[in-house]
Amino acid sequence: MSLFDNAIESIQIGVEDLLRNDDRRVLSAVRNVHAGALLLCKEKLRRLSPGDEILLAQRFEPQRNDKGDVSIEGVGRNTVGLEDIKKRFKTFDVAFDWKRFDGIAEIRHHMEHSYFKGTRERARQAVADAFMVIRQLLVEALKEDPLKVLGPECWNALLENADLFEAELQACRKTLDNVAWETDAAVRALPDFICPSCRSSLVRQREPGNSAQLDVVLLCAACGTETELGPVLTLAFDETFGGEAHIAIKDGGDPPISTCPECSEETYVIEESRCAACDFVVPTDATCAICGSGLSAEDYCEHDGLCGYHAYVAAKDD
Repeated sequence: MSLFDNAIESIQIGVEDLLRNDDRRVLSAVRNVHAGALLLCKEKLRRLSPGDEILLAQRFEPQRNDKGDVSIEGVGRNTVGLEDIKKRFKTFDVAFDWKRFDGIAEIRHHMEHSYFKGTRERARQAVADAFMVIRQLLVEALKEDPLKVLGPECWNALLENADLFEAELQACRKTLDNVAWETDAAVRALPDFICPSCRSSLVRQREPGNSAQLDVVLLCAACGTETELGPVLTLAFDETFGGEAHIAIKDGGDPPISTCPECSEETYVIEESRCAACDFVVPTDATCAICGSGLSAEDYCEHDGLCGYHAYVAAKDD
């Protein structure tokens, strides 16, 4: 069986697992669909290879034959791993939604390694995301007809699952429409809300009619976990502001988000000078006891009334 046939069969089996009314097959569905998508990535590299499938090798080096001619050959028996696939896609300008693909892998990881083994809703999210990457790989990268290669039953099931998941996701997000958010950062992070327990994006407000942010209690529609706003915002901010934080650290600046002195979540928004989770604000009269400069949230929390510089000097003198 060819690499491409293996990929298609894995996807078909995964969809069949999802369609069965058997919760024991949920994890198998995610594993098979994820594996199938990864095999399609490898199939793209195989087709890009100059006849000897060399791009599927983990390592390749120049080799000289008896006549002195030099060729590039694969070294060892290991095949290319995910990180090298990403690099080779970039090298050959293969457009692909790696963020969505990595999301599927994260769902699989949590289902395999946490106490929570997953539900049909959790698998539905993974397969819905897989639908997007499978379509991109088949149509754009491999120039294949999904309906033809996957078959009508599998392809239509993928389409239906994606529609059902999107409807559930929008229903969950609608329960947050009435909330009067205290920060713009929280509003910006809403699309990145996920469950701290199972990482599902099917997070809804327990009381949809509530409009007070401090009274928000969230419930995961996938695993049933109930949680306060803080942990959800912490994860969402990591995704929403992760790129900005990386650039700030690299350039020697301040990250956009820091630890809140009040609730200890990573939800204190520097630009807005308040915590997006508990609404804590550093008092306006909070100043350094030595130089009188205003204190940041970090200074206020950790340096006993001193700015960062004078806290450093005091610690050095000790």
